[in-house]
Amino acid sequence: MNSRQHAFLARALQDALGGTDKCVDLLEKTPFAISRTSLYDCRDPQKGKTMPAGVITTLELIAGKNIYSAALLQTRAAPTDVECAVSEACEASETMARVQAMIRRAGEDRIFTEHEKREIEPQLQRVESLLVGVRAAMDAAQ
Repeated sequence: MNSRQHAFLARALQDALGGTDKCVDLLEKTPFAISRTSLYDCRDPQKGKTMPAGVITTLELIAGKNIYSAALLQTRAAPTDVECAVSEACEASETMARVQAMIRRAGEDRIFTEHEKREIEPQLQRVESLLVGVRAAMDAAQ
């Protein structure tokens, strides 16, 4: 299984439970606690990071679905580049919606403090990274 397949499955499992932030919360008090950054890295095919088995098992038990492990046990065709482009675009849109909410809250007083900008910046970089992934997947689909 290649890193794009792993990222596709990690995203599917995390999304089935309400997203990355929800998964971090669900894992927080388990032996398999993992950072938000690590979970996001698992969703990024360019990072080449796979989810630890304990994290997969715990999340699948909570979800009641073998989203990731079933794919590991079967021979499945890799997600197409088109599927990956759509997945990356959805992730970018969802992340940008969070950025929009952060900016709206921060701008209520018509001032962006340095602290507020520092909180928003990593999310903006995440959106930019995802958009690069969308372009790469679309180019690969030609």
